[in-house]
Amino acid sequence: MRIISGLAGGIRLTSPDGRSLRPTEDRVKESMFASLGNILQGAVVVDLFSGTGALGLEALSRGAIKVIMVEVDRRHVRYIEQNLQAVLKSMGAQAGQAEIINMDVRSVHALLASRGLHADVVLADPPYHPQGKGAYGGHELLTDAGLLSWADQALLMLEHASDTTPPWAPLSPWQLIRTRTYGIRAVSFARASQEGESG
Repeated sequence: MRIISGLAGGIRLTSPDGRSLRPTEDRVKESMFASLGNILQGAVVVDLFSGTGALGLEALSRGAIKVIMVEVDRRHVRYIEQNLQAVLKSMGAQAGQAEIINMDVRSVHALLASRGLHADVVLADPPYHPQGKGAYGGHELLTDAGLLSWADQALLMLEHASDTTPPWAPLSPWQLIRTRTYGIRAVSFARASQEGESG
């Protein structure tokens, strides 16, 4: 797993052993970010369910001016911290700002809203098939009216299982732009819909 392109291109990223994370393969990540084009130049990016920070750090390498990475698992945060230091060292003085928030994404909206945050791009790679009490995945992310209230002008890039269809508008406030499928993975791009209603 590595940074694909930008000032930190080629930097290797670390991740925990086992199945506690599901890192996005390099080939998929390359296609995902190619689809974004130049939108990341000077952008404010929020990376939800950050895991190892691979998506947020890719955005930083490609010219994002600020990247906020949100991850609830403290064990995973340690890997984000290691990867961030490697990327910042590679980029030097040209690096944008980066911040790691160790918090459940369901709680972070109040913090981001209190800062008056204006995100240009939101990256989200939630659990594909969440199970059990309190489980939270892509469906809940899109239909939680308050969670993305600070991101109503942002482009959302959501990674999800290819055998699921997220609740796009009118089932949620998010209007689907396009979806690309990579085996078991799919990546959908969306923007807030003026007509969508959360449900």
